[in-house]
Amino acid sequence: MHLPSTLRHALVCAVAGLALAGASHVASAQPRSAAKPALVHGLIVQLRDAPSHVALARERASGRDAGTVTRESARWQRLVAELRSDASVQRELPAWASVEPQRDPVGASAQLLRFARPLTAEQAERVAARLAARPEVAWVAANTRERRLATAGNAPLDPYYPGLTQQWWLQRVQGSDANAIEGRLRGVPGFLSAWLAHTTGDSAAVVAVLDTGITCHPDLGNMTSNCIGGAILPGYDMVANTAFSNDGDGRDADPRDPGDWVDADDHARDPVNYSSCINEPSSWHGNVIAGMLGAQTNNGLGVASINWQAHVLPVRVATKCGADPTDIVDGMRWAAGLEVCNRSDGAGGCAEFAPMNSNRARIINISFGGSGACDPYQATIDELRALRVVVVAAAGNGWGAPTRPAKCPGVIGVAALNRDGFKTNYSNFGAMLAIATVGGDDSDGAWGSALGAKSLADSGVLTIGNSALTAPADCTRPGANCYFYHFGTSFSAPIVAGAISLMLSVNPALTVAQIEQGLARSARPHVGSSVAGFGICSDANPGRCLCTTSTCGAGILDAVQALVYAQSPSTYMAPNWPQVSLDTPELRAAVALGPDRAANSPPPPPPSTGGGGGAMSAAWLLALALAAWALCRPLSALAPPLRKAQSRRPTPRR
Repeated sequence: MHLPSTLRHALVCAVAGLALAGASHVASAQPRSAAKPALVHGLIVQLRDAPSHVALARERASGRDAGTVTRESARWQRLVAELRSDASVQRELPAWASVEPQRDPVGASAQLLRFARPLTAEQAERVAARLAARPEVAWVAANTRERRLATAGNAPLDPYYPGLTQQWWLQRVQGSDANAIEGRLRGVPGFLSAWLAHTTGDSAAVVAVLDTGITCHPDLGNMTSNCIGGAILPGYDMVANTAFSNDGDGRDADPRDPGDWVDADDHARDPVNYSSCINEPSSWHGNVIAGMLGAQTNNGLGVASINWQAHVLPVRVATKCGADPTDIVDGMRWAAGLEVCNRSDGAGGCAEFAPMNSNRARIINISFGGSGACDPYQATIDELRALRVVVVAAAGNGWGAPTRPAKCPGVIGVAALNRDGFKTNYSNFGAMLAIATVGGDDSDGAWGSALGAKSLADSGVLTIGNSALTAPADCTRPGANCYFYHFGTSFSAPIVAGAISLMLSVNPALTVAQIEQGLARSARPHVGSSVAGFGICSDANPGRCLCTTSTCGAGILDAVQALVYAQSPSTYMAPNWPQVSLDTPELRAAVALGPDRAANSPPPPPPSTGGGGGAMSAAWLLALALAAWALCRPLSALAPPLRKAQSRRPTPRR
């Protein structure tokens, strides 16, 4: 089997033992303990047209009964009585029927409705829904204790974080035309500034990663028999088709990724199902995204992640040759805490339902995509939106129209930018997208490796990975290569999902509409250029190009301003951002060659069907491109700094 240069290089590194990772270094990581479920100490209820507590107190004190006190008391007594007699509430809170309810004034005219004991978040949500459905109720909110939000005192201590050649995508927004290309970070979100000024995150906003599953990695803190722990919550394997599942069974509670490679043996064993699949090594795509969102940070090991306290919910929906829309839709619903059929009776009924997800996600990241209409997904997207679950999806890597579900109404579709702020050579673009951020810009296109030292490519998004070609490698063994640079809109989407998790850390009451509005209003303007010939993105200019609000979303993701918005959506005032105008020697040299990609450039190879509809394709979008540059380095806090380009080899995006 022909191996891409990245994986050949990784294998050489592992076999040659160029880097040693001692067990003592692995043990130095401090896995975070799972957060205890938050309890709800009553529900805050606001009635419509309720008089103020001050007015009621004055009426009582005056001795003059104007009837307001009597009417309000009767309204509350009727509401509480009806709630206590509600059969569904009795099932949720059987003890409440025998305990006299209590009410306390809150704010100007709301009331805190107290129960016999604290409620779970799920109980509170269901009881609140029953209350909110009543015509006299304006709104209901859970009385959950707010947590202290930690800010960073300094940049994280993870050894592969610092500098402009390592995790540059997490650094401050910086640089000008006068800087060397590595020092120009005008397209990054500015997470370091957000950590220092606002918050390093919270574990409450669970991010579900619908992908290939999870593997054990020391930087995730999940070095257990089932790869659960640290940042990783108990997830689910939603892959139903055993012809592709590669784990010997269908849907179950084991979200581990056994590998998604395809080889000659697969074609020989099952030529019908694998007829449209291409041979390729395992991608470990889900683990990469989990690392971006939840690698344990400031622990002196490996890399940093966006949310230092993140909890990632792995939902395995993709494996050999891609994924079926049915698995994706059911994975979305399960992640959101809804009931999902685990096993069909074959006659349109459900013989067995999957266990309910007890770690309901607020954010769902989908870094795969495919062609076709939104019909299979739209009802679920709308259903999740009503539950305040936001769906983030990658635009795709075909330098054409966005794929589904990124293009679907109600989804936050994400385009990929170069570190300097313009569109990457591969990213899809179109009016359906919501926002843009960096995703690594590889050496493809006329403005890539063809320009030599003046290439406009960047080094890619550095985070965890795995060098194994088939089954996962043990990332604790000497010589293991478990950190890689990556390219693709696959890796732009979790950057946005991570920013949303920080927004919800600041304000967990945000609705999906507020999150969308906050990302758009707080975004920096797309960069422009004074270099003649550097054109805007269009069908005639689909490669590296200048984004507009009609091609790459509202602007460039800005993490700091997104958190400012989240703190007070109703009073937020966006900065008067100046537009950055690019004019660099590298850009002038590139433009002199003509467009980065010609009009009607052929897209990547067609997708594998995945045996059931080809919603995602490991071959075509490869969940939108994995593992472009390998790092030959140890898993050790004592590792030497990265060497220059000779220590890593480029490979084509897949």
